[in-house]
Amino acid sequence: MRRAAGFTVVELMIATSLVLLGVAGSLSLVARGRGAYRSVETRAQLEETARAALDMLAYEVRMAGHLGLLAPGSSVTGAMATGAAPPPELAVGGGCADALALDLGKPLAGADGAFAAAPDIALDCDPSPLGRAVPGADTLIVRRTAPTAAAPDPGRLQLESSRWEGRLMTDGQRRLGDDSAVHDIEASVFYVSQDATGASGRPSLRRKRLVGGSAPSFQDEELAPGVEDLQVEFGFTGGDDPAVEPIQYVPMDALPGNAQVRSVRLWVLVRSESGEAAARRLPALAYANRRLDAEDARHPRLLVSRTIAVRNLEPGR
Repeated sequence: MRRAAGFTVVELMIATSLVLLGVAGSLSLVARGRGAYRSVETRAQLEETARAALDMLAYEVRMAGHLGLLAPGSSVTGAMATGAAPPPELAVGGGCADALALDLGKPLAGADGAFAAAPDIALDCDPSPLGRAVPGADTLIVRRTAPTAAAPDPGRLQLESSRWEGRLMTDGQRRLGDDSAVHDIEASVFYVSQDATGASGRPSLRRKRLVGGSAPSFQDEELAPGVEDLQVEFGFTGGDDPAVEPIQYVPMDALPGNAQVRSVRLWVLVRSESGEAAARRLPALAYANRRLDAEDARHPRLLVSRTIAVRNLEPGR
């Protein structure tokens, strides 16, 4: 009588071991694939955040100095230097600095490595949302008019301009004739906060922006969560012929007093929102006048840079 054929215990153990090895190998491949996917996704998110931040900053820099119908650099009645005491009819709320929005003679300004309107002028409006700016990050101030004309609005700071003259107003009343145009004043203070809205400890690029309402005032808004540093250099020419002289780039505080900003170099450092399972070694970074040491961290970072030409230069300069 024949014994029925079958597997021995040893054969079953060997087969089970082979199956388990195959499963383990498959799981390892899946884990590596997921890790690679997360790395690619993180990189894409970093690039998207950096691109969005730079695109917005680049647009503002290009438009800096636009004065409605007036030529760039023209004199405007009511304009005055930051820190001067404005007349009551041109007062702006928000508590940032006196005449901050009225300093049209400096379409580009700021402070190197500080949350300030200038090296010697503090910003009295606190960083949002928790009052903590990133130490060492630059503050960039851009002043211009909106590119399209607007209706007179007593709740906004506006420029009424013709081809020959211009005046600041907040009462919504034209005084330069039927051929004049009215443009909203756009003034922005770009800075980096240690916190994002609803996310303490996550850095963000923000700005204090001039808005309207019952009266003109600066209002804080978040632009790009994840940005942890902004560095700015102003480019100018040292000679009389800008077509021949090379552009020199310096920190904002080092710009010569009589120099006109011809271009701006920006650096944005972005940190990922989600941390990786294990810390990785991030290389040291050297850019503008910043130096960051190498470190072990779970949040990857990305540094991007762009140079932007200023469109609205004073005639003859």
